[in-house]
Amino acid sequence: MKTQIKKVLILGSSLLMLSLLTGCDFTDYKTLIQNDNDYYNPSGYKSVCLAVGDLTEDMYPYTIKYMPGYHKDLHYRDPIYVNHKLNKRLALYAKEGLFTEELVGHDGDKPLYRYNLTDEGRKYVDWWGGTNFCFGRVVVDKITKVDNQLKGMRMVSFRYHMENVPNWIKNKDIYSLYPNFFDIEAAATGKELARGTHYYNVNDYGELTLKAGKSGSYFL
Repeated sequence: MKTQIKKVLILGSSLLMLSLLTGCDFTDYKTLIQNDNDYYNPSGYKSVCLAVGDLTEDMYPYTIKYMPGYHKDLHYRDPIYVNHKLNKRLALYAKEGLFTEELVGHDGDKPLYRYNLTDEGRKYVDWWGGTNFCFGRVVVDKITKVDNQLKGMRMVSFRYHMENVPNWIKNKDIYSLYPNFFDIEAAATGKELARGTHYYNVNDYGELTLKAGKSGSYFL
């Protein structure tokens, strides 16, 4: 047993030395990136989280409100814009069974709805910064590019598909709510491989430390 361990250590040291001397890169990036994703998403169900709004757990059940003056060109942080976006997201997620929706009155001629999480919604909810619905596990299919142009940093591009994808995210009305939804669309529908990039810091010995990865992303 000790002899086998010694051989492995010698082989690893030899590969590292050979890499440093020749400039060749022997890194198994596919395995590395898969392990990175699984480390930051150990459950296999939280690769991507989609924000519903700034509603904390103690704010449910929540009744919507209307704020006059909305138009699509408002700044995305404008309270009127934020409120309109929240109302729209609550209604769409309710259609997918993640919220209950109850008519409780009217504001003039506009209906007031009260929302609460369903048991199905609680399977996917995450409370970081408010209400988010999470899903999926990244499965790396292939490495497409290794880029060393930035000093001290390595960018590794890859293609992947996702496991543990619920039906609600396959609704285009849902994933189209989010900026840059094309990444979500590919992962959700499975019609094509999605694209990802991991960024690594590289020390003088060629050792890599993950700086930014795919799993654990929050879409606002």
